[in-house]
Amino acid sequence: CVTEAGFGADLGAEKFIDVKCRLADLAPKCVVIVATVKALKLHGGADKKDLSTENLAALEKGLPNLVKHIKNITEVFGLKCVVAINRFTTDTQNEMNLIEKTCRELNVPAAFCEVWAKGGEGGKTLAEEVVELCSQPNDFSYSYTLDMSIEEKLEAIATKIYRADGVAFTPAARKQLVQLE
Repeated sequence: CVTEAGFGADLGAEKFIDVKCRLADLAPKCVVIVATVKALKLHGGADKKDLSTENLAALEKGLPNLVKHIKNITEVFGLKCVVAINRFTTDTQNEMNLIEKTCRELNVPAAFCEVWAKGGEGGKTLAEEVVELCSQPNDFSYSYTLDMSIEEKLEAIATKIYRADGVAFTPAARKQLVQLE
């Protein structure tokens, strides 16, 4: 079964894995992280009107965003992942190579995806990679355990997923925590 869990390996994947998978007793085998050159350049500070122009410096500055998503999946949740690089006509080979190189350095496969232009044939490499990864064992785990307090669960999500140094609760939030517990 293949499902789309939502946007990002922080918000969407965290809720899907920690809540839905736990409640539905699902154990994912593999995660597909979708990336685009334009989005990564935007994360790297490129101007929106210039996203169709090759800009390796902006792409390089935006790649840590992708790296964090990869690490959330592989290190926090212990799952295999593949990066689907949605390839568009304005993407240059140099840009595609830089994303692929970054993935390779993290020991994560990348697959160029051109479904929008080539239909099913444009997603064949990605599908083959997913099948391969699903056949491999993983170390699936959650970002927190159910026996933790709500405060501890929030701290686990904040520190593991968002890389926060910690969590500070206001008096109103502390009052809500007591009510929720």
